[in-house]
Amino acid sequence: VVVDEEHDASYKQFDPAPRYHARDAAVYLAHQFGGRAVLGSATPSLESYTNAVQGKYGLVKLNERYRGQDLPAVTIVDLKDEAKKQRLAGHLSDTLTEHIQAALDRKEQIILFQNRRGYAPTLRCGTCGWIPHCIRCDVSLTYHKLSDQLRCHLCGYKKPGITTCPACASAQLTYQGFGTEKIEDELALRFPTVRVARMDLDTVSGKRDHERMIGDFEQREIEILVGTQMVTKGLDFAGVSLVGILNADALLWFPDFRSTERAFQLMAQVSGRAGRAGHGEVLIQTWDPSRELLQQVINHDYERFYEIEIQQRGQWNYPPFCRLIRLTLKHRDAEKTFAAARFVARMLQESLHERVLGPASPPVARIRSRYLQEILLKLEKSPEMGRRARTGIRRVQDALAVHPQFKSVELALNVDPV
Repeated sequence: VVVDEEHDASYKQFDPAPRYHARDAAVYLAHQFGGRAVLGSATPSLESYTNAVQGKYGLVKLNERYRGQDLPAVTIVDLKDEAKKQRLAGHLSDTLTEHIQAALDRKEQIILFQNRRGYAPTLRCGTCGWIPHCIRCDVSLTYHKLSDQLRCHLCGYKKPGITTCPACASAQLTYQGFGTEKIEDELALRFPTVRVARMDLDTVSGKRDHERMIGDFEQREIEILVGTQMVTKGLDFAGVSLVGILNADALLWFPDFRSTERAFQLMAQVSGRAGRAGHGEVLIQTWDPSRELLQQVINHDYERFYEIEIQQRGQWNYPPFCRLIRLTLKHRDAEKTFAAARFVARMLQESLHERVLGPASPPVARIRSRYLQEILLKLEKSPEMGRRARTGIRRVQDALAVHPQFKSVELALNVDPV
């Protein structure tokens, strides 16, 4: 069983249940039938690489590219310095713009990576500070210019774009942040004769859209491809000599212990799209060039990244040093959700004690009109602890099912969440 790009989080089924991990299922399937599982990745997950280092998995390293091609040269673009020198008019620095023009002059292709779709993540009133929010989720609405709509990327709610603030009637509305649609707009202004395409969930939602766009890019009918995570995955085009990462800092802002790992994987993977058949270069735009993670990306140094990250995981007892189980409670009544979460946490603490963390509100505490509370179990990796956790969770499920106040509260279990 071959699992390509085994680190990819999309192998984990999130919603609905069962919330299994396809990579782990593949390893177990091979074990059951006496077969072999081959996990391939240039940026392995910490769990898989730890298994390899400890001898649970065999480890084979490919230390050179196919046909002996050199790895792309990675350069940091300091946005503070660019702004100080007035070389940052929009979201493309003058340094990146000059490299794009040079690549175009050489008849080469460019990939630009921005991990956010839409035109602007936030619309804000400059007079009173009002921001449009989703009526069903605790998130701001993203503005999409092409359709002139404000959309929620969680539940799909949308409303027409606005020109005046509904709170104070001011026309001083400003767009904050940027997505792939805004970059596409900027490229059209700076390079009006260049063929630009955008690859994100808005442009490849149809059955054949992705295949068609990949084909057009391969035939060089597209010169610049702008996209989200879709452009980081396995694309192999001989014509691509330049990759631009437009906002490296945003990759590290997620309140998640895996944010550093994901940031390294995304930057390293999209960097690998450059120079597949010749010279390649990568430009990473950042406001904080001092981050050590960026040096690891520059040097293509996975081992150094692993060494630092595994030390921090061990210090704070996170995977692969423990097992995590996340329990999420959902209900339309906020108070009922909070009360049920406290009830569940108390029951679990009877058998698991300090291993029960929470309950707490997640970063987005309301989705599709249902309020969320989360409880995290941090468990030692042992069969005995697994049995205790299963017994405790089954008790909780049975108790919720018959509780007169909480039986309508939904409980979702996620083992080894990513």
